[in-house]
Amino acid sequence: MKELEKAKKVYESIRIPKELHSAVDESLNRKYVENPVKKTSIRHRLFPTIMTTCLAMCCLFVVLVNTNETFAKTVENIPIVNQVAKLVTVKSYTEEDDSKLIYANIPAIENTGNSDLEQRINYEIREKMNSVLEEVNQRAKDYQDAVLATGGTLEDYNPIHVDINYEMKYSGEDVVSFVINKCETLASAYTEQYIYNIDLETGKELNLRDVLGEDYKEIVDNEIYKQIEERKKNPDNYYFTQEEGGFAGIENEYQNFYINENRKVVIVFYKYEIAPGSMGMQEFEIPNEIMP
Repeated sequence: MKELEKAKKVYESIRIPKELHSAVDESLNRKYVENPVKKTSIRHRLFPTIMTTCLAMCCLFVVLVNTNETFAKTVENIPIVNQVAKLVTVKSYTEEDDSKLIYANIPAIENTGNSDLEQRINYEIREKMNSVLEEVNQRAKDYQDAVLATGGTLEDYNPIHVDINYEMKYSGEDVVSFVINKCETLASAYTEQYIYNIDLETGKELNLRDVLGEDYKEIVDNEIYKQIEERKKNPDNYYFTQEEGGFAGIENEYQNFYINENRKVVIVFYKYEIAPGSMGMQEFEIPNEIMP
C-alpha cells in the first residue's frame, strides 16, 4: 500500500497539458448535444467519449513510464492487482510392484511475486516428498519381508496403497495456505498432512501465535472444548476423555492448522489423536479473524 500511495502522489504531481483538458471538454460537449431529429441511445453517445478519454489516459501513462524515472520505478514496485498465488503439479506418476501401489501428484507454488520464496518452499516440498516416498518404499519392503519370513506367500500379502495429492486452502495478497495429503492404506487408511501457512511478504511460515496473537492458546482451547461438547450431543460421536488421552488443550503454537477460504484458522487432529479412528480426522474452525 505504501508503494501504491507513492505512485499516486507522483502521478498527481504530473502536470497535464491544458490541451488535453480542452480536447476532452470539446469532445464531451459535442457528444452530449442532442439531435432534435433522432435521439441516439445513451450508450451510443457515450461510447466514443469513453474510448477517447481512455485512450488519452493510456497514452499519458505510457509517456510517464518511459519519460519520468521516479514514476516508472514506483509503478514497477506496485503489486499486480489480483495476482494470486497458486499450486501447480510439477511431478505426477504411478509406481506399482508386488509390494506397493503409489499415486503421487507433487505440487509447486508459483505466482507469489517472490521468486526466492517460491524456490525455497518448492525445494522443501520436493525434499519432503522424496523422503516420504523413500520411507513408503522401505516400509512396503519390510512388511512384505515380514510376511514371507513368517511362512506367508505373496498371495497373503496386500500391497501398500499410497495416494499423495494437494489442496489450496486459501490464497490472498498477504497469506497463502495449502495442504499436501498423504493417504496410506494397508489394513486401514491413515492420512497425514503437510501444511504450509506462509506470509507472502516475509516468507515466514506462520504459527498460531502469528495469526491469533499472544492469547492463541486460550482462544483455541476454549473453542475446541465448546465444539467437542456440541458434537457429543450426537450419540454417534465419541471423543476420548482426558484420562483416555483425549483433548486436554493444545501444547504450543505449532499445533497443526490451516487457513480456510474465510480467513479462519482450522485446527487439525489426526485419526486416534482425540477420538476413535472411526471418527476420522477432526477439524475445528476458530471464529476469530486472523491477524494481518
